[in-house]
Amino acid sequence: MSDITFADVVHQSVTFSQDDPAERLILELADSRWFQRLRDISQTANTRLVYMFSEHSRFGHCLGVAYLAKLVLERLARRFPKDVEQHRPAILAAALLHDVGHLAPGSHTAFKAWFPGQPDSHEEIAELVLNEDPEISGILDRFSPSLRPAVLAILGESDGIPPWTWEIISGGGWNVDRGNWSTVDSVLAGVSYGKYNIAALVDSIILTDSKHLALMENRLDAMMHFMVSRHAMYRQIYQHRVLLAADMINKAIVQRARDLGEGLCFADGAMRSALSARRAEDLPLSTIFQMRESWWRYHLSRWAEGGDPVLRDLSDRLLHRRLFKTVRCSPSSSMEQLTREAQDALKTLSLDPRYYLHEITTADVHSGDNRQSMLVQLDDGRVITLGEADQMFKAVVSDDRISRRSWIALPKEAKAALGHLR
Repeated sequence: MSDITFADVVHQSVTFSQDDPAERLILELADSRWFQRLRDISQTANTRLVYMFSEHSRFGHCLGVAYLAKLVLERLARRFPKDVEQHRPAILAAALLHDVGHLAPGSHTAFKAWFPGQPDSHEEIAELVLNEDPEISGILDRFSPSLRPAVLAILGESDGIPPWTWEIISGGGWNVDRGNWSTVDSVLAGVSYGKYNIAALVDSIILTDSKHLALMENRLDAMMHFMVSRHAMYRQIYQHRVLLAADMINKAIVQRARDLGEGLCFADGAMRSALSARRAEDLPLSTIFQMRESWWRYHLSRWAEGGDPVLRDLSDRLLHRRLFKTVRCSPSSSMEQLTREAQDALKTLSLDPRYYLHEITTADVHSGDNRQSMLVQLDDGRVITLGEADQMFKAVVSDDRISRRSWIALPKEAKAALGHLR
């Protein structure tokens, strides 16, 4: 058998060996219909409307996460061979499949559009896929009857498995998921914010006596470099106000299509199913499989030529980048006051605030790191938290300026009218 190599924007190439059973498993899973579907699920949603080359998909990200997990496991196997041998296939499979439950439009953006105010449920959908799709479940079960439960335990961060097995993928601080998207999304946006010393971090990962993932003290500088890079990616890219405003148009489109009801706008079977769902749990697996970017954009193109003026206008705005503008909520005025004034401006233009006025508040992206961060093993053998090891970590995760940014989003002409009213 031969190695299978994929070109990669970070590592130049990523390779999996068909002679290695666990890596052959990854290649077999990558050929499955559900994983190939990820080629048509956007990694960064509306980022392409600001950073023109950000057109990449979850497919490449997930392969990159599996490859980075492979590198970490190779490093750990030199010092902890028994631990790695036991859990390696499940960790690699979990790394590859961790995002298989994402939807269009735009992965995380999709859940804001379809189910506003509810938690992102792509992990629960991934569990559904692993249990109910006969192809993926069959691949896992043929490898070993114990593999699928082990993968699900890792994705669910179960207390019944050694914590390092899931910390590699979803633990605080650095993990292979964050470690991939930080750099890939940065490169494909054409910026340098997310680049960091991958090799230094991978080479410094160890296991503690309590089977947690830890960083060796001599590589704290590499970890801090990563943390600052990740922070900058959120500040400059993921929470760019233009992108957040574009996300609100997705939300408004779904809301309008739902308000119109069945028969009053074009919708195929999957769209009718998606519009009728009020929770992610209501979506049948067959509908989820169809919820891809090409499917979403086809409906946008039909709606942009349809009979309803609101749905037509909103769809055309998203298709042709006539995006909403933002107005920052200043310390001198409340959001309630700003919203009332914006509603008055919209009324002068006969635009319904239900679809044309949205509040945007950025989230605290470091909340998980405040609760659980990677451990650090000092040169004298003691194990402490990352916050205890480096004050800079505390400064980064305690920077709540991200969570304090709030805007309203509304059409350009309404923003101009708001300015006149003020």
